[in-house]
Amino acid sequence: MKIVPRVSAVIILCLLSVLFLLPPTVSHAAEEDEPRKLTSWEMVWPQNPADNTVDKLVSGRYEWTTIQAGSSIEQQLTSSPHTAWIRIKLPEDVKDNMAIFFERIYGQQIRVYKDGQILYEQGTQHQFNRNPLLIPLHDQDAGGTIVIWTHSDYFKVGVDPAIWIGSSANLNKKYVSDGIDELVLGSILLVLSVVIIAFSMFMYKLKYKLWLGISILIGCLGFTISMNSSTIYTFYPDMTQLFYYSFLICFAIELPVLAYCFEQIFTSDEANAIIRKLRNYLMAYTLFYIFCTVASLLYPEMFLFMKFITGPVFGVIYVLELLVLLYVTIKEAIRGEQGATLLSVGFGLFALTTITEWILYYSVPWYELDISKWTIFIFVCSILTVKGQRLLGKYEEVVRYTEELEAVSNELQRSEKIKIISELAASVAHEVRNPLQVTRGFLQLMSKQDDDKNKKYVGIALEELDRASDIINDFLTFAKPEFDHIALINLSEEFNHIEGVLIPMANLEGGIIIMDIPNNLWIRGNSSKFKQAFINIMKNSIEALQGSGEVKVKAYLKETEVVIHVQDNGIGMNQEELVRLGEPYFSNKTKGTGLGMMVTFRIIEAMEGTIEYSSEKEVGTEAVIRFPSGV
Repeated sequence: MKIVPRVSAVIILCLLSVLFLLPPTVSHAAEEDEPRKLTSWEMVWPQNPADNTVDKLVSGRYEWTTIQAGSSIEQQLTSSPHTAWIRIKLPEDVKDNMAIFFERIYGQQIRVYKDGQILYEQGTQHQFNRNPLLIPLHDQDAGGTIVIWTHSDYFKVGVDPAIWIGSSANLNKKYVSDGIDELVLGSILLVLSVVIIAFSMFMYKLKYKLWLGISILIGCLGFTISMNSSTIYTFYPDMTQLFYYSFLICFAIELPVLAYCFEQIFTSDEANAIIRKLRNYLMAYTLFYIFCTVASLLYPEMFLFMKFITGPVFGVIYVLELLVLLYVTIKEAIRGEQGATLLSVGFGLFALTTITEWILYYSVPWYELDISKWTIFIFVCSILTVKGQRLLGKYEEVVRYTEELEAVSNELQRSEKIKIISELAASVAHEVRNPLQVTRGFLQLMSKQDDDKNKKYVGIALEELDRASDIINDFLTFAKPEFDHIALINLSEEFNHIEGVLIPMANLEGGIIIMDIPNNLWIRGNSSKFKQAFINIMKNSIEALQGSGEVKVKAYLKETEVVIHVQDNGIGMNQEELVRLGEPYFSNKTKGTGLGMMVTFRIIEAMEGTIEYSSEKEVGTEAVIRFPSGV
């Protein structure tokens, strides 16, 4: 069954490869409507932030700078980067149902003008500074000019070098899909978090606190990824401030929760001591972080201080935490901690990518954290896989313990039954043997008379008395299997004798006996009882042949044990019969009492041996008997 998911994965990869390799089926009309990038636009950076209206822009004497599409973003950075004007000359072929799309306009406050009229305005409460913008165009806009003012009190401003113009339908798809990958990935993690929370309610005995911590961590990661999507702010502009501050708080909560999850995963005292100390420091920082965030809401003058605490300070602490956890994870993987190797790969990829992107974020203007969100998903998969493997191990332990408990319970019941029957058998055998002996004596006297008719009946009576005596001997053997005489037994000699006894019976049944017994195998026990036990086992095999077949007997030395196999190709037994084999008075033969197998099991146990049966209906049966080696 393990091949099924592998085959499925290969099929899916093949289908995806075909989809990627297929040529795009785009009509000629669709090609004409394809959006195109503007090749250039102009920008100016007023030295006076008060120059925030079109009138002041027109009346002022500014030297516009031409920005080429595809140029470095650093070209837009000046000594006064918090305010900028962007001027765009529209093409002459603009017509109805067309639009202009800006993938990114950086700024908190944005106003778009055309012919001195405001087409779009974004207020001061907008904390998210990466804004996609779609502006519809008409025939009369052909050859016109659009002017955009963007301002931020705390962030740098500008426009990403990708401005598209084309049909409204095509650009609207770009506008709607912008940031959708982050929203989808974040939503998947949020749903996964809810599922794990529901799952953890049933895990009280199996570290439910860890599963709860993992669900909170995944939920925070999913929420921060979702809140980093421009789609949220595009469609819910009135809730920008709520989303922004929720994003900051979730980011802070991740720090101690991440450390807590690693603390619960590892079993090493040394690793837990390091992580616990780290978690305590992170808890103190997180509380201070949240305090500063809330205070900046109440006291706007604290916003810059809050940005410092939640920005550069957070970045340094986050990087240090990732490095410490990565060090502990690799150390535990080297030490052989279960699952640490897989976790070190998943978490290592996430940590190194995140550290690299944080450094780029603070050193490269307007760098966006694009790769980390995918490595977060890899990290989540690795931590769930590690915990899933451990949970599966716990489940397998429970199944194994249940099976062992059932086996012990069955053995206890069997022992209790045998104990009761042994006591009863010993009592009955002793009480019945004496009158039987007396009866046998009188019958022997009667057999000496000359009456031929009476001699016949007396002979039958004596045969039945002998059979009853054999049954009583079996009862006594079962009740008291201890041996009066114990010696070294050579298996080859014993089985030669057993073969001689059973060959006539095998010939009558139409079967054959095949022996493979080396001469150098010895065990300690009672020769007579050994023969009795194996005659019972092989006799059952011969009777199971039903007309033809073979009984194979093989013995060999395995380490300190002598192993004997008795195998036949007879009618076999089903699982229910196999389980009950050896129970008191159980037999699958029409005239059987089950006493023979009871005695056989008791003899083998008394000789410190074990016996195991395996069988399949219409295929055959095999008995495997093990004794301690006598030499």
